[in-house]
Amino acid sequence: IERFKKIFPLSIIHSFEPLKKEFNFLLDKYKNEKDVHLNNFAIGEDNYEKEINLAKRTGISSFNEFNKDHEWLKVRSKEYNSKVEDFLIGTQLCKVSTLESYCKTKNINKIDILKIDTQGYEDKVLYGAKNLFLKNIISAVELEIIFDDTYNNHLTFSEIEKYLIPNYRFSGIKNYNQNLFEGLNFFAEVLYINNKLLQKK
Repeated sequence: IERFKKIFPLSIIHSFEPLKKEFNFLLDKYKNEKDVHLNNFAIGEDNYEKEINLAKRTGISSFNEFNKDHEWLKVRSKEYNSKVEDFLIGTQLCKVSTLESYCKTKNINKIDILKIDTQGYEDKVLYGAKNLFLKNIISAVELEIIFDDTYNNHLTFSEIEKYLIPNYRFSGIKNYNQNLFEGLNFFAEVLYINNKLLQKK
């Protein structure tokens, strides 16, 4: 939210945070921001309730199960002075909705940037928005893709792009580990832009 508000001060932001603790933090921080709409649920491929796997470092909580033998998880656990078993703190039941149904409820017919960072659940978010892509309602998609085995499931570019191609073009990547032979995890932020938007340029 801070990043996009800095780049686009007049932007209207719709944010989705399923974790109660983090949502309450956001609620307190942005309670006076009329253009920031906070939602205490996740975005996925359908409308349902699902258990999310929690960690002390809340940003890595995921609908996917953790790979407890992964070195990255062992190192992060030590940072919190705990064993892997204690670093993983259980589950929380949370509501899930599709982006399409949310847009229909809120009468949203235009999305400039869809930012997805859902710890390996990005394909489910894209699936739940597939009709929005077909209708060219979304101008750009920025998402995280994880290449390693922190979770029991990781996505490939083809699994991501089957919801975006041919209407969207891969347009950029920011890699967070520049050494392919060392490091604990590999992930990147990737950008896809609607072809119609690029043609206007």
